[in-house]
Amino acid sequence: MKVKICGITTPEDLLLADRAGADYAGIVLASGSKRQVSLERLRELGAVPVRLKRVGVFVRATPRQIARAILLGRLTVVQLYGCSFRQAGIEVWYATPGKHARHTIVLDAYPGLGRVGDWNHAARVARTRRMVLSGGLTPDNLDAAIQTVHPWCVDVSSGTEASPGHKDHQKVLAFIRKAKS
Repeated sequence: MKVKICGITTPEDLLLADRAGADYAGIVLASGSKRQVSLERLRELGAVPVRLKRVGVFVRATPRQIARAILLGRLTVVQLYGCSFRQAGIEVWYATPGKHARHTIVLDAYPGLGRVGDWNHAARVARTRRMVLSGGLTPDNLDAAIQTVHPWCVDVSSGTEASPGHKDHQKVLAFIRKAKS
């Protein structure tokens, strides 16, 4: 099971996710989000030596904005809500199925709100596509989510936070441990 710890805002939390065994770290670049990082902070996060992949999360961004962020933050994956992007060497995750169904999709019923969606619907989607399950996941409900949906990857943000944008180390460790067991 792949794991993405999203809402990373500090170098300390990026290192925590990496050392705990996460496969991906989500860095939010969507304006209006409580977890949005500045381009300067993105550059700082890009300089941190980690083995995990950095995922830039974008909402209605232009290709130019996405390309700039890729360079600044050393992103290898982009997660897109309401926009599209193509660049060699960059993996793209779309937030909804449809015309981009051949790509990895992120199923998050209520993006950024930490609310659980319809896991039965998610299970149907996961049978036909490489899917990242997101939305309301916590260490407490992760086992049930995985058993119901069978996603390729689980994605958590608020479920591992002490406060918005600040990770709770024990929750991060517990989430990754459960996902990888």
